Amino acid sequence: MKLDIAHVWDVSSATYDDKEGHGIQGEIEREAWKTLFQSLLPPGRLEVLDAGCGTGEVGILFAELGNHVTGLDLSEKMLAKAREKTREKTSGKQYDITFRAGDAENPPFEAGIFDVVVTRHLLWTLPHPETAVRNWKKVLRKGGVIIVIDGLYNGGLIERKTRQFISDFLTLLVERRYPGRRQYPDKIKNELPNPNGVPPKKTIEYFRKAGFENIKDLDLKEISEIQKEKMSFRKRIVFKPQSHLIYGEKV
Repeated sequence: MKLDIAHVWDVSSATYDDKEGHGIQGEIEREAWKTLFQSLLPPGRLEVLDAGCGTGEVGILFAELGNHVTGLDLSEKMLAKAREKTREKTSGKQYDITFRAGDAENPPFEAGIFDVVVTRHLLWTLPHPETAVRNWKKVLRKGGVIIVIDGLYNGGLIERKTRQFISDFLTLLVERRYPGRRQYPDKIKNELPNPNGVPPKKTIEYFRKAGFENIKDLDLKEISEIQKEKMSFRKRIVFKPQSHLIYGEKV
C-alpha cells in the first residue's frame, strides 16, 4: 500500500506546486507563513523534521529561519523536486537542509533528536495517523513542538461539487483543456481513516492520545486570503479553504 501511495505522489509531483494552497505564491504569503512559524518556535537554532516534505516548500521556510531541516518523504520524485528547488533558492545563500527517502509514519531516526516536527497536507494521507503522531513525539526532545497543517478535502458536499464543476467548465472554456485531478484510487481510499481530510477535533484527539500538551488550534484565514488573491477567477470560485494548524508540546 505504501508503494501505491508513493506512486500517486510521484505522478503528482510534476504539478503539485501549481495547485492552490500547495506552492507558496509570492513573498507576502512566504513572510506570512514564516511569521506564523516563528511565533510558535522555541528560541535558538533548531533541528526540524519536515515529515512528508513533498516538494520542500515548508522545510525551506524553516531553513530560511536559520534552522537545520531534514525533509522526509516516500516519493522519490517529490524529493527530486525538493532538491531542485533548494538548489535554485540557495543561489548566493546556503540553507542547512537535507532530504531523504523514508516513511513519515515511522521516521527512521533515534528518539529525542528533533526540536520540531512539522507536517503539511500529510495526516489525511496516512493509513495509521494515530501511530504517526506517537512516533513523531518519540523523535522530539523534551520541550519540542509539533505543528500539523491539514484540512478537509474532497468532502463530497453538493456546494463544493457545484463550485468545482463551474471552475472546470471555465478552465475548459478559457484554456481548452480539462483540469484533471489526481486522487487516490478506491483501493487506497478505502484503507484510510481520513480519506477526505482531517477535521481539527480529530487531529487534537490524536495529539491528546499521544500525550502532547498545551495544544492549540490556530486560524489560517489570513494566509488563505493571501493565497486567494493570487488565484485566477475560475480557481477562486472553487477555493473554499478548510485548513487548520494544530500545535502541541512535548513536556
